[in-house]
Amino acid sequence: MDIAQYEGSTVNINTELSKVSKHDRKKVIEKYRRIAEKGAMTCPFCSEKLLLRAGEIREIHFAHPAGKTCQEADAYDTYRKQTRRENKKHSIIKEAIYTELKSQEVIKPDLRVEYGYKEKAAEKWRHYPDIYMNKGGREFAISVITHVHEIGDEKVVKTISKRNQYFAAKGLETIWFVEDRELADDFEHRVLHLWEAEYGLAIKTVADRLWDAFLEGIMQDFPYNNIFELFRYRSYARMHFDVRSLYYVHSTDDEITFSVYRMILDKKRKPFRAFALNRGYRMHMSSALIVRDEIVLSREEQEDQDRIQFAIEVAERIEQLREEKIAQEETRFAEHIAAEEVTKQNARSRVQALPPEYQQAVAAAAEIVHVDIDVLEYMDKLKTATISAQEAKKLFYYMERHRSELDDYGLSFDEVKRHINYALGRVGNPDIRKWLVEVEYL
Repeated sequence: MDIAQYEGSTVNINTELSKVSKHDRKKVIEKYRRIAEKGAMTCPFCSEKLLLRAGEIREIHFAHPAGKTCQEADAYDTYRKQTRRENKKHSIIKEAIYTELKSQEVIKPDLRVEYGYKEKAAEKWRHYPDIYMNKGGREFAISVITHVHEIGDEKVVKTISKRNQYFAAKGLETIWFVEDRELADDFEHRVLHLWEAEYGLAIKTVADRLWDAFLEGIMQDFPYNNIFELFRYRSYARMHFDVRSLYYVHSTDDEITFSVYRMILDKKRKPFRAFALNRGYRMHMSSALIVRDEIVLSREEQEDQDRIQFAIEVAERIEQLREEKIAQEETRFAEHIAAEEVTKQNARSRVQALPPEYQQAVAAAAEIVHVDIDVLEYMDKLKTATISAQEAKKLFYYMERHRSELDDYGLSFDEVKRHINYALGRVGNPDIRKWLVEVEYL
C-alpha cells in the first residue's frame, strides 16, 4: 500500500516523492527505507511494522513483513487499485463527504459511517465503495467518480455496472457523485446529454418517487396529451415516468457544492440523453448530506417550485397547442372560402364567354341547383292549393336533394306526399301537376 503511520500522522510515499525532483528521488526512497527498517513506519490499521519496497516488479509501496499482512491493508490495496484512474479531486471530495456524514453519528445513534474498505475488510470484497453508510439497517454504497468521458468510456461503463451489481447483491443501495466537468445540459430543448457511464450512475431517491407521483397526476389531468411531445422532446422510443437523479459535484478552493438534476432516461443508445424535468439547482454540502431515512439530496422548497413550474409549463403548452389548432382551422377555412370564390369566379368567366342562349340555360340550372325554400310555407301552399308552377318545380328539386332534412321541420316525407295528393285533387294546371307528380315518384 502507499500509506504508513509515521510520527503521529499518515505518510503517503507517492505524495512525498512528488515533492522532489527526479534527481532526489533515490535519496528520499533510501531515507524512508532506513526509517522503516528501524520500525518507525507502522500500518495505520493494525499498527504492525511496515517495510518500504521499491523493486522493479511492483511500484514503490509499504508492505508488512512476509506472512504478517492484515485484512485492512489488503482491502485498502484493493480499493486503491479501483480508484487509481481518479484525479486529485476524488480524494478531496470523498474526504469532505465522509467528514460531513461522519459528524452526524453523534446525534443519530442508528447511523454508522465508515470508509468502504475499512467496514468490509473482513469480508474481503472484490469492490469497495468510497464510503459505507448504515442508517437504521439500510446500507448504502457512496462513491465519487471524477473521470467519466468518451475515451475509455466502455471500460468505465463495465466497471460501474460491475460495482452496481456487486453492491446490490450485497444488499447496498448505491449513491454516485459525478465531477461537474462532465455536465452537459440543454434545458431549451429539455435535454441532458450523458456519457454512457453517466447513464448508469443515475439513481432513484425519495424525491424522484415524489416526481413520479406528480407526473402521474399531471397525466390524469391531461390524459390526451403526451408530456414529451408537448415539450417537443425528440425521444428515441416510448418513454415511461421513471424519474432518476444525477448529482454533480463542484469543488473549489472555498467549498464543495452539489447540482441536483431530475430526469427521465431515454432509451439506452448513443448519443445517450435524458428528458430534463428541472434546470438543476445547487446545494451546499451541509444541507444536501443531511441523513434521515436516507441522505436527503434535495431541497424541498426548490423541488416544490420546480414541480409547480413544470405544471404551469404543461398547461401553457396545451393552451398554445389549442390556439395553434384554432389558427390552423381558421386558416384552412379561409383558404377553402378563397378557393371556392376562385372557382366561382372562374365559372362566371367561362359562362360569360358562352353565347347568350347558353348563358340563360346555365342561369336556370344554377337557380335549380341552389334552390332554397321555406318548407313550412310550401306545405301551407299545398294545403290551400295555391302553389305556382315555379314553386312546384323548386319543391321537386328541394325534395330531391334535401328530403333527409325534413326532420328539422317536424315533417316526414309521407306527410309531404299526403299534402301533394291533396293539392293534385284541386289543381288543374298541367305544369303544376307535372312537378307535383315528380315529387310523388321520388
